[in-house]
Amino acid sequence: MEVSELMNILQATLGSVVMISSSALICLIIQTRYGRVVDRIRHLLAERRNLQQDVAKEQATAADTDFIMGRLRNIDAQIELLLRRGLKLKRALFLTFSAVFSFIFTSFLTLIGTAIGTAIIIPLVALTFFLGMFFLLIGAVTTVNEIANSYDAISREVKFARSEISRSYPERIVEPTA
Repeated sequence: MEVSELMNILQATLGSVVMISSSALICLIIQTRYGRVVDRIRHLLAERRNLQQDVAKEQATAADTDFIMGRLRNIDAQIELLLRRGLKLKRALFLTFSAVFSFIFTSFLTLIGTAIGTAIIIPLVALTFFLGMFFLLIGAVTTVNEIANSYDAISREVKFARSEISRSYPERIVEPTA
């Protein structure tokens, strides 16, 4: 094998290698977001259990019970939002990992194509590469959609906190200006 042939093979696989690395980096970002959503759901479920125990002990005053019931409704609403976000992130992870596998397969096909002849393998290489790009695109769109939805969960928490503070200390509330 001549040096020029080796260089052609390396150049042909370089695109797939770059796409594998970049897709894997995106997977890490999505996994981090997914982990944070799961951790937040676990935290809210623990808070929910504690609040339910407080109500069951019947040691809470009527005002405390009102607060607890409001908080329980707020927690349930947040958990629903977080579950939807988690599902979107799970799908985005699946799509992005599928892109990684497609790019790995593209690299293998490229190497096989150099060994047995490129005419047979070229359509398969193109198909797997474009399939990987498609998976990556759909995964990115799903992730961006989840990021947009993340604002809904935090805005619900802030709204609940503000309403509780305004009920407890109405004279101290200063509404933020836009």
